[in-house]
Amino acid sequence: MTDSDVKDMVVRAWENAWKNAPPAANRAEKEVHRERSAGWVDALAKELKCLYEKDDRDIRVFWKGGKEKDFGTSKQPRREMLFDVAVCQVKETISIKNYKTLYFISKCLWLLESELANNSKEILIDLSKLVMGSSEMKLFVAGIPLWKGRRRKEREEQILKMCRKAADRCGEPLYFCFIPYPKKWTKANTDVYGPSLWLRKEARLHKV
Repeated sequence: MTDSDVKDMVVRAWENAWKNAPPAANRAEKEVHRERSAGWVDALAKELKCLYEKDDRDIRVFWKGGKEKDFGTSKQPRREMLFDVAVCQVKETISIKNYKTLYFISKCLWLLESELANNSKEILIDLSKLVMGSSEMKLFVAGIPLWKGRRRKEREEQILKMCRKAADRCGEPLYFCFIPYPKKWTKANTDVYGPSLWLRKEARLHKV
């Protein structure tokens, strides 16, 4: 995937997430945040599933909304696999008894973590998960206020600076995505305050 492909994927996921976002009126902020954050991750996972699985039967996408029966059963399919989203290539082997076909992960193509709360500690904890994992591509998503222009860019750069030491351990390429805090999503502001994407490659950051 090119940088442009990744940006397009993120934008499509964003559009689907806010269009299907649960209403916020007369509801607790924590509940709204939780449901909308989950919807955002679900939208990202479905975009990756569409991009990879339609052309490759050896690819599996794991996330809370997924159902991978090859790694579970039809009644209890495997959903999340350690990370918010993991796109994996699988291979077959044979079981000890009854010679059943079993699957194992042979390669990880994408690892995604999303932390949309205004909490530096939680951001670094979730980014640390990407340090622990091995994959060809990684994406980390953070939430930001409803700011535009220079003010928004400065906040993004503040988060990137805070995350630099952890990002150095993540491997490359590593994408950083920024979207507004879920509780602030409205039909009126989603086009204006859409996602932005940064790429860390060769120890340098640039906006995609």
